Amino acid sequence: MIVTYVYADRPFEWNSSNWRCVLPARAINRTGTHSANMVSIIDFEKNTPEANFFCTKSDVIVVERNYFGDAIKMILYWKARGKVIIGNFDDAYQLMHPSNKSYPFWYDGVVNLKSSDGKEFESIMKPPPLVQFKWALRIMHGITMPSRILANDWAHLADTYYVPNYCDVPFYLKAGAPEHEGIIIGWGGSLSHLQSFTDSGLPSALRRVCKARDNVRVQICGDRRVFDKVDLPEDKKIFQDYVPYDKWANVVANFDIGLAPLHGVYDNRRSWIKPLEYMLLNIPWVASDFDAYEELKPYGKIIKNTSDEWETAILDIIDHYDDYKKKVMGEPHEFALAQDANKNVNQILSVYAEIAEKNCGIKLEV
Repeated sequence: MIVTYVYADRPFEWNSSNWRCVLPARAINRTGTHSANMVSIIDFEKNTPEANFFCTKSDVIVVERNYFGDAIKMILYWKARGKVIIGNFDDAYQLMHPSNKSYPFWYDGVVNLKSSDGKEFESIMKPPPLVQFKWALRIMHGITMPSRILANDWAHLADTYYVPNYCDVPFYLKAGAPEHEGIIIGWGGSLSHLQSFTDSGLPSALRRVCKARDNVRVQICGDRRVFDKVDLPEDKKIFQDYVPYDKWANVVANFDIGLAPLHGVYDNRRSWIKPLEYMLLNIPWVASDFDAYEELKPYGKIIKNTSDEWETAILDIIDHYDDYKKKVMGEPHEFALAQDANKNVNQILSVYAEIAEKNCGIKLEV
């Protein structure tokens, strides 16, 4: 099977494309019997010579999230040429909260551009991207998502499939050990996670935890606006700005306790990345009791979203840290190791083969 992944992330936002495109592509290439290529969504839209070359020789084209404008035209172009077209995305755009910085784009079509002389200006895409996104779902042969709930949301428009975010185990295992005194409680995320953090009841719990235990600090990684919402003395909190993806495992490895707060219907469609990273790095963790983390309940502390429950759970781990550390190094770590992309590549390819046979009448060997 030959697969071409059309990735949507740009360098400054690199994350989702790594999980949904790069890691599967590398795993496919390591099989020795199948192959995968990578093409940016911009080159795909322009049908550049390289994009055309890869798509022409592919059995399957997997397109990530940006289903609007010329991308739809090219999806139809390749579909008409007998290619199996599979969508691939990981966020609930249809449930996005207005506080999400991407909301004006998806719902109103607001696009910020620069003129040839460097001046910024605003343009409006019509119809809005979310409307075009729904059109595209109807014309693709199948859609893969890392959330069963998200897959169910779109099942009325498309043939949807749950394909988890499989990980790059060696990337995490080579991360360095923490080098600090005391306990660091850590979390990382962008501004799109602000509601997850603030409305879960976590900030007030962290204030009380830090007041109750002198040896505790809180590390917030990513968007400074989230950091500013944590009302703690300066000596009790640490800000870590965005880092390149290849540095991220070392940042997380510095945590002694990991946090995975969720809030609302949008968050309930997220994948398992945060707890999975903690388990790979043997970090005890606390997460909101949402369906998104249902499979991981045996491996960490899952709590209701109240400030009291967050406080109680975190203090319990602090006060019995050696016990929790020993536990996470057992079954939780083994479960996380089993989610390596290389170990699950046949699962990914089997989904592609099922879509090809069911919707195109094409039989692809796995």
